[in-house]
Amino acid sequence: MGKVGSTAAYVQYAFVRAAVALVDAIPVGVSLVLARWVGLLWWALLPKRRHTAINNVLLAGITDNEHEARRIAKASMESFAMLTVESFVGTRILTPDTLSEHVEMVVPEETARLLNDPERGGIFVSAHLGNWEISGHVISFWKKLVAVARALNNPYMQKFLVKRNPRANMEIVAKHSKDRMALLRPLKSGMMLGLISDQHAASHGVVADFFGHPAKTVTSPARLHLSTGCPLVCGYCVRTGTMQFRMEASEPLMYEATDDHEADILRITNDLNKRLENMIRQYPEQYLWMHRRWRIPEK
Repeated sequence: MGKVGSTAAYVQYAFVRAAVALVDAIPVGVSLVLARWVGLLWWALLPKRRHTAINNVLLAGITDNEHEARRIAKASMESFAMLTVESFVGTRILTPDTLSEHVEMVVPEETARLLNDPERGGIFVSAHLGNWEISGHVISFWKKLVAVARALNNPYMQKFLVKRNPRANMEIVAKHSKDRMALLRPLKSGMMLGLISDQHAASHGVVADFFGHPAKTVTSPARLHLSTGCPLVCGYCVRTGTMQFRMEASEPLMYEATDDHEADILRITNDLNKRLENMIRQYPEQYLWMHRRWRIPEK
């Protein structure tokens, strides 16, 4: 997709600036109520996304009741709108000093040691569940986090958002970067690499199982693990109240390599998908169901 035309881009930018100014001027709780209303507006105005979300909930087997699937899908859109507000105010409210007031950390001792070891890199694998922006922000309190993200099509908004939410101990690497060492350097330098691995991989990736159906899945977590020996950690950060979160992470995961490299990649990817599934099943209302995840015809 090309960049948004200059006039339309500036209108979008002006709207976002006004929305952010409003969020900054009113209590966070009120902002989150307004965000839920925005989510309900999306639900009403985006029928394709609405239908995709409902169908995905049913396809994943979260429920076989269409009424319940609609409820979960609607809550998912509300959650996504709330995530936007939380991400804007999170860098201001969540600091190392206030962390315990806002985030319940459920982290095994081995994972805590990994985060506290400046010499040892790690790969944090997550999904579009809860607030993935907050999870990255929290991890950066211990280690510098390098995250992969696609730049916005709107250059005005991209520049504003980067300036508005500076991350002192975070670095963003462009998705599909031509720099082959962009993801290896952080791991070799003892940093954490954050990867969201639950969306359709297009021309990249392998066909792996996701909620019992074939899905094109990114292989970068498995490939980076096998090439560097850095442990994988699966985790998530979910909303439990107004600017209250629960962040949970697995133990560091290590997989033994065999002589069949591609089979190893598929085995690791399938295991990571299963772990992500288990996370999503616990909090289906906070998962991003509106994405077209399954695009491979089943045999």
